[in-house]
This record gives sequence, structure tokens and C-alpha cells, in this order.
Amino acid sequence: MAPDEHGAAQGADSRPVESVGGSGTAGRSGGSAPAAAATAAPDAAAAGDGPVPYPWRPRVAAEQAAPPAGGPGPAPAGARAETAPTGHADPAAEVMPPARPARESRVEMTELVLPNDANPLGNILGGKVMHLMDIAGALAAARHSRRVCVTASVDSIDFLHPIRVGEAIQVVAQVTDAGRTSMEVQVDVYSENLRTGQRRHTATAFFTFVALDERGQPTPVPAVIAETPEERRRQAEARRRRQARLARVGRLVEEQAEPAQGPGRTADVPARRPASGPVGDGEAAGGGDRP
Repeated sequence: MAPDEHGAAQGADSRPVESVGGSGTAGRSGGSAPAAAATAAPDAAAAGDGPVPYPWRPRVAAEQAAPPAGGPGPAPAGARAETAPTGHADPAAEVMPPARPARESRVEMTELVLPNDANPLGNILGGKVMHLMDIAGALAAARHSRRVCVTASVDSIDFLHPIRVGEAIQVVAQVTDAGRTSMEVQVDVYSENLRTGQRRHTATAFFTFVALDERGQPTPVPAVIAETPEERRRQAEARRRRQARLARVGRLVEEQAEPAQGPGRTADVPARRPASGPVGDGEAAGGGDRP
């Protein structure tokens, strides 16, 4: 047997090699068989196991991994522009999703209060109520943004009435306003006596959620369309609460900066809270900045 130009021995007893098109063996591929065999020989020699079933796969993978000689070419039609996995995208380059009505984010959850949900007095645990409120708020934020959402902050919760074992607890959540990447969600809790039908409002809180993209970074969310007078009132109040949150966070930053000051030095107070995890640009403080 005489070696070919690649140094691989060829003879009459050589096994057929499948062509690149996958249409059959060398006997079926006609004139393309020698080229397929020549290409397969180095791969088989490198593996040391003889001809492989799909000899072109390592070569194609290597060609796809190697950058083109002339630098990266234009992106194919319909390809999504890739950005660095760390840091925040340029707000000017972001595409804001279309606005959505507030009513489309409404979520209602109802559960029966069982003994394992209650304290020794027979009232539902406060932690259980807050757990249900967080779930309902996250669902409302996800419905509005169509993204995975994380809890950034929650205002104070006042429990007005206890909910007894055997009663129903209903949690109602709806987005009130949205910033650039975050949303405020109003969550109301009601109790219902299933025997008498009496229904009481037991708690209300305002949650702030941040929408995340596939890389876990904050991503733009739709603006909120307030259609009814009640929704417009809630939206106006949400924007006032946002300003109060920003002022509160600014005071906290100042208080944290004061001990670090030396004699005769003035610490620089950032206008916004530094990023912490997926929340940044002051989003958790009050719903972000929407142009």
C-alpha cells in the first residue's frame, strides 16, 4: 500500500467513508469520495481509531471557532446584537417595550388558612402573609414586563386585622407605575369569613420589583397606562412615593458617609445608591428613570 499525500495508507480493503452531505458511503458519493477520504484521514489518524462516522464535524467546529482573516464581518440578517455580559447597557441604545395597561398585570390569589399557617392564638402568621404578598407582587410584575422579576424593596406593612384559621385570605396585586427597569406593585390583603361572607381589608404594602434579562441584568420594562380615575390616582401617588424613597436613600448615604470623613474633609455624596447585585442606577430606590 502506498501512502497518500497526507501520509495515510490506502488500499483495496479501505472502509467506505461517509460523504459530507451524509448521502451515503464513498461508493455512492461519486467524485466527492476522494476529497472526503482525504479530509477524514488526518482526523482519523489524530484520533488513532480509524475512520470516524462524521469526520467533518471537528473541522467544521474549528472553522466556526476561528475568526475570519479579515476581522469580523457584518452580522447576518435578523441576528441580535450581543453586548458585554457585565455592566449595564447604554440607556440611549436600549429599546423601550411598548406601554401596557395597568389592568393586565392584576393578580388575585385566594387560600384557606390552615392550622400549620397559624400561631398558637389561631391567627395566620405574619411571615406567611408577607410570603403570599411577595409572590402575588412578583406575578404582577412579571405579567407587566414579561420578564423574570426580583424584589428590590418593600414599604412598611401594617396588619390591621387578624385572619383566623378556617377563613380565606385573598391577595390582590397590580402594577401602579414603572420606571426604566423597575415597577411598583400595590398588594392588598383581604380576609373572608366563609360562613358569614364578611370580608375585611387586613393589609396593604407597596413592593418594588426589577426586571432582569437573560444575563441577570436589569432590562427596560413597559410604561404603565392608567385607564381609570383610580389607576391614575394610584400612579400619581406612586410617583410621589418614589421621590420619598429617593430622599430616604439619599439621607442613608449621607449618614453612612459621615463617619468616614476626616478633619477638614468633605465626603462626596453620590446622588444615587450604588449598584448591589442586579439592582442599580437607583432603581430600587424608586422605580428608575423613564425618559
